[in-house]
Amino acid sequence: MRKNYDEPICVDLSKDEFCADKEIDLKEEIGKLFDLESFAVLSTQGEGQPYASIISFSASPDFKHIVFATPRQTRKFSLLSKSDKVALLIDNRSSTPPSVNRISAVTITGKAKILNDFEELEKWKNLLINKHPYLKSFVEAPSTSVILVDVYRYFYVRRFQEVMEWDLHQK
Repeated sequence: MRKNYDEPICVDLSKDEFCADKEIDLKEEIGKLFDLESFAVLSTQGEGQPYASIISFSASPDFKHIVFATPRQTRKFSLLSKSDKVALLIDNRSSTPPSVNRISAVTITGKAKILNDFEELEKWKNLLINKHPYLKSFVEAPSTSVILVDVYRYFYVRRFQEVMEWDLHQK
């Protein structure tokens, strides 16, 4: 019988008694996070240092792309202009019971590009605004850029140390 723990527990994941439901639909679990959470932490890099920012995001239905917007006069935009490698973190810690063992998170790695093509911009702006209608004027402002992340991998973590990887480019 499992107990509820308020602190991280280290378990032997090879033993089935803790992870009886190990077989999960990874896409479904990631989709739940996308649906429930409005914000992500974006990690960029530059000048030999990592940098993290809070962003509002939306994901494409096929999970291959993440879209967000940022003003051009920000460190975030400057760093994205210099290096297109990014990671995003989306988690449910703000909406779960106060136990680290009930938190799930996904780290997304990919390549960011600043959108310039009108048709492409409209498509991705609409996806972002559909999830975040309150951002419409911000997203459409002339000083804002829309950024599209081509996703390479998802690393989904639950129960503090169960980690599953989904590589979108693996055949």
